[in-house]
Amino acid sequence: MRSRLDWKFALVPVLVALLILGARQVGTAGVWPFRNQQMGKLQVTVIDGRTGEALPEAEVVVAETEQRYRTGPDGKTPVVDAPVTRDPRFRPMIGELHGQLTVIAYKNGYRDSVYFGVRMHPGLMTEPTVFMYKILPQDTRIEPVHYQVPLHRIWIYELANKFRSTSQPGEGPPSPER
Repeated sequence: MRSRLDWKFALVPVLVALLILGARQVGTAGVWPFRNQQMGKLQVTVIDGRTGEALPEAEVVVAETEQRYRTGPDGKTPVVDAPVTRDPRFRPMIGELHGQLTVIAYKNGYRDSVYFGVRMHPGLMTEPTVFMYKILPQDTRIEPVHYQVPLHRIWIYELANKFRSTSQPGEGPPSPER
């Protein structure tokens, strides 16, 4: 009888240690999964899209990291580290010149703003401006405002060239034959 109890008590510390280590791993991965990724600096400015005035106390979320920041009196978030996220679908084909993030801004009395394609470069500062628009009394349908930064023209050119067949001349660079 005594040997069975000793065996069960010996397992308790092992199980507790496994639970603690498992929780630590899950917590770390869920909060910041970008450990070995290139990083840049990000400072978002939020302004009223009609007046151009800074919007203090707006909440800004970086969608890829799920981190939230508040704008100060000047409409700017603190400078933060942000990952240079590249689209894995295109990585095997061609190199991307930059990574991209999605930034979402919220403020009571304003439409939510979603900004796709914020360009991020390793080691450099990116300072996007998010425009927000007041909800007006005549607004019957309030949907988020969204906009996207166009992809770099060289990257689009390389992507199109990757799949162009030899019988399709395409746009490409200028040539004497055109």
